[in-house]
Amino acid sequence: MTLARRLRALAVRLGGLWRGGAGDGGLAEELESHLRMHADDYVRGGLSPREARRRALLKLGGVLQTTESYRRQRRPPMLDEFWQDLRYGARTLLKSPTFTLVAVLTLALGIGATTAIFSVVNAVLLRPLPYPDADKLLYVGQRYRSGLAGSGEPKFLFWREQSQSFEALACYSGFGGAGGNLAGGSEAEYARGMRVSEDFFRVLGVYPALGRAFTHEEDQPGGAGVVILSDGLWQRSFGGDRGLIGRSVTLNDRPVTVVGIMPPHFRFGSEVGLFVPMRARPGANVDPNATVVGRLKPGVSFDQAQSELKVIAEKYRAAFPRQMAEGETVDAQPYQELFTEGVAKYLWIVLGAVSFLLLIACANVANLQLTRAASRRREIAVRMALGAAGGRIARQLLTEGLVLALAGGAAGLLLALWGTRLLSAMMPRDVLPAVAEVSVDWRVLAFAFAASVLTGLLFGSAPALQARKVDVNSALKDGPGKGATARGRLRGALVVAEVALSLVLLVGAGLLIRTFANLLSVAPGFDPHNVLTFQIDLNGERYDTAGEASAFYRDALERISGLPGVEAAAVTNKLPLDWQFNMPVFLAARPDEAQSVQVRMISPDYFRVMKIDVRQGRPFTGADNSSAPPAVLVNEAFARRFFDGQDPFAQQLSVGRSTDDPARQVIGVVADVKQQGLDRPAPPMIFVPIAQVSNKLMATVRAFTSANFVVRTTGEPLALSRAVKREIATLDATLALSRVSSMEEIGARSVASQRFNMLLLGLFAALGLGLAAVGIYGVMSYAVAQGTREIGIRMALGAQRSRVLMLVAGQGMTLALIGLAVGIAASLALTRLMESLLFGVSTRDAATFAQYSVILAVVALAACLIPARRATKVDPLIALRAE
Repeated sequence: MTLARRLRALAVRLGGLWRGGAGDGGLAEELESHLRMHADDYVRGGLSPREARRRALLKLGGVLQTTESYRRQRRPPMLDEFWQDLRYGARTLLKSPTFTLVAVLTLALGIGATTAIFSVVNAVLLRPLPYPDADKLLYVGQRYRSGLAGSGEPKFLFWREQSQSFEALACYSGFGGAGGNLAGGSEAEYARGMRVSEDFFRVLGVYPALGRAFTHEEDQPGGAGVVILSDGLWQRSFGGDRGLIGRSVTLNDRPVTVVGIMPPHFRFGSEVGLFVPMRARPGANVDPNATVVGRLKPGVSFDQAQSELKVIAEKYRAAFPRQMAEGETVDAQPYQELFTEGVAKYLWIVLGAVSFLLLIACANVANLQLTRAASRRREIAVRMALGAAGGRIARQLLTEGLVLALAGGAAGLLLALWGTRLLSAMMPRDVLPAVAEVSVDWRVLAFAFAASVLTGLLFGSAPALQARKVDVNSALKDGPGKGATARGRLRGALVVAEVALSLVLLVGAGLLIRTFANLLSVAPGFDPHNVLTFQIDLNGERYDTAGEASAFYRDALERISGLPGVEAAAVTNKLPLDWQFNMPVFLAARPDEAQSVQVRMISPDYFRVMKIDVRQGRPFTGADNSSAPPAVLVNEAFARRFFDGQDPFAQQLSVGRSTDDPARQVIGVVADVKQQGLDRPAPPMIFVPIAQVSNKLMATVRAFTSANFVVRTTGEPLALSRAVKREIATLDATLALSRVSSMEEIGARSVASQRFNMLLLGLFAALGLGLAAVGIYGVMSYAVAQGTREIGIRMALGAQRSRVLMLVAGQGMTLALIGLAVGIAASLALTRLMESLLFGVSTRDAATFAQYSVILAVVALAACLIPARRATKVDPLIALRAE
């Protein structure tokens, strides 16, 4: 052997040791190397490469045989059997393409739907917030008997000073002029903003990608005007100009310096475009419901932080006894729960519902497997007669089920990828704010794999268990058509389960359909058709006084009303069916008792635009200005609650504690209007003419809202939006329109969550109903095929076709009726979990239960009649001869 060949052989051996020593892979490579070396020698001797390799194989044949024997000895027998089962199972399934395709598609439907819903649960509930060490973030608030709520800025300052458990505490709020009209870019744009304390970005653990965060001095009263922009706003309005840092832009008529740009991946709240310093003051309380978030110090537990917060609450009570209500304390919860507590129960209900669909799919495939196993009964008996153990055959059938499940899981994952995109497009984002982040990550992949394996074991166990009970003698003697009684009972039980699960889904969907229909039948109290709406934020130096704001509203409404296609225009501080807030109102009869009601500041034509009826008295007119006697309108809910049958025109009231609002005379009562949703009663409300609003009252209300214009048109409302924008720009080019929409769209958004609930569960119910029908049809078709001889004998003995039809259909309907009974009981128990999702319908609504039980029974009857009619066409002579 030459030196080169020796070195080459040594390298191969060392490589084999590096890859695992005497492992199969290293040994195979070493032998292949020797084979090549011998072949090279023969080639140099004059043989062709093909003949040289043949000679080398002959020379090393004994060694190769020894190697294969060595491999077999080292490989665990169980692993050999498992791979053998996999190969045999795959070949067997490929020989039955129709069965395999139906089973894989059925499983793909169940696994895909379940995985898609789990991806939403994962994104909203399970995936950590997109901040470093998000589990260290706590939401800190005021604990009342009703739950945890936000806090005022003075309390936040006290907590921050006293706390030792937190690395930092931060406060943020969307009120108090946080956002507004931003100028300095390509054009004026309304940007939603957030007021944040200096440690806000430190607490979240995310800092600006360009520039810096706010300093301590900038977060003090009187600090420099600075702003941090989101990446989206920076790209959209300033073209991603990196030189913007340190430059001045205009925010609400005030110059501010851009000191930072957030990273592209940073998302906070719903479309927040900019951040400004909070500048909280001990005596000021711009937002009494501001949010406080803290990051725990390393080594500090959640329980330790909670204990400290309770001590801090008592210190605050001792220092400011009038600012702490009875029973109020300070508490914390994981920050992620702040965003999920309203939707967690709903998502788990939806995941449970789609799991029912997966169970129906499993039952269907199990029935298919049992039918197929019955046709292979003789094959199984022969294998057992030749010495195969029952457990070995059961394992083979279980492996086949696993192969089917993995194939269905792979197809289901593809469906889930498409389904997540569809769900993201369908879901209302104000209900599920994290829906934009729905995607397939490692958790979703692990869930899909686990669901596939579990379903494979679930439906594969049925034929596997039955295979262990095969009587070899009777199977070989009777053939495939006999001895199927036990299997028939199991298939019947699976059909019962399918029907029961389908009924639960149908009843749940039916209750949600009734809920949505009830919502649509509710009169909102106004006419939403042909009404254009948009917002304008008047936060700026030129609109600091109520008179300046009123003058702008008057001029804007005059210009808009003159546009072609406009019937009337008005302005209000808040729209119906939108986010609301209350203010204290004092009745002249009870001056020391504050009543929390909703306050609307409106222009005179508001009721005309919205077509809200004035039940008593008169609406506002242009004469109700600053020089006229102070006036107010109340709605019927207010009159019922506070006037108690008294003459409303003899009542007076004022708005706010410290707004210097004069006593206002009630001049009319208007119809109730839905404000917080069609499923909630109209709240007590008062209306104040916008021309009679004082500076203090305007400042108080503007801290919580923007001006909303409503324009009634003769045609498509959104077609006028460009013309309206031009008129506003003529008055003030720095003002930007936001939330341009129609009132019909706002009404649709108010029921978006109920519509989505109905569509989603309705889709699951329809799929479950279809799968149950297929399951019943499959069982009855198999029963007819197996009972062909019996049917032939009956018909030969004179049985009428109608009798045979009733006999066969009756067998299937018996199973369906048992399933209906089980399903009704299960529905009564499970639909109680949906109570919070319903409106105007009880979880035990008899009409819904009866209606969908009848629908399911009719579908089951149709699935039974098809094979039953086939049974009536059996020719007795052919049936007996075939036997």
